[in-house]
Amino acid sequence: MGALDLLTLVLGLAFAGLAKGLAGFGLPVIATPILAGVFGPRMAVAIVTIPIFAANSLLLTQGVRERHLLRGALPLVVASMIGTALGTALLVRVDERTFAILIALLVALFLLRGDRLFGDDPTAPRARVGGPLVCFFGGVLQGTTSIASPIIGSYFHARRLPAAEFVFVLAAIFELNAIVQLVGYGLQGLYTADVVAIGLVGLVPTLAALAIGVALRGRLSAVAFRRVIVVLLALAVANLLWRTFGG
Repeated sequence: MGALDLLTLVLGLAFAGLAKGLAGFGLPVIATPILAGVFGPRMAVAIVTIPIFAANSLLLTQGVRERHLLRGALPLVVASMIGTALGTALLVRVDERTFAILIALLVALFLLRGDRLFGDDPTAPRARVGGPLVCFFGGVLQGTTSIASPIIGSYFHARRLPAAEFVFVLAAIFELNAIVQLVGYGLQGLYTADVVAIGLVGLVPTLAALAIGVALRGRLSAVAFRRVIVVLLALAVANLLWRTFGG
């Protein structure tokens, strides 16, 4: 790995880690396209799983007081893990253009009408059915691209969770999905010595920037936090569409 490749890795993961600490998502959305330009899409997806796992581990540790939320989120977690397992098996068989269009449409729908679709009551029938479906599809995306946040993030944004709860629930779902990814990619032989080495090097800028993002999040009001989420979701979709159709 040359000096320019190393600089790209450090800056890309630092920016991604900052977004992750600030909003609870954004690491693979930002990092995967950047790393794909250097290492290729398949290798980039494998590399980014290592900092994803570490970042979510730290966010779970930091937000452990919110662990009671996981009891109500169990169907969402299970659906997301099943989707991730399926997506991992489909890594090289997906139609990226179809996925990109569908993601963009779903995120737009959730941002504009998500509160009416799912409501504030997670026990309502529409939330009990719609939530697991959304998380299953988000899991498929994580397994194939490592990018589930546009779907799952916009769903929980529509649920209007407070910042601490939002970040913790997303971290829990993404962490369990990441474990499924690690096992699946390992069985496929994607974790070569180079991939593991690059992933471990990437932990330094990722976790350093993550800590800064967490500190900044503590200074945001509820309204400002929701605005940050909307901006990051819009950027995530724009990034995904540009990578799919403009690259």
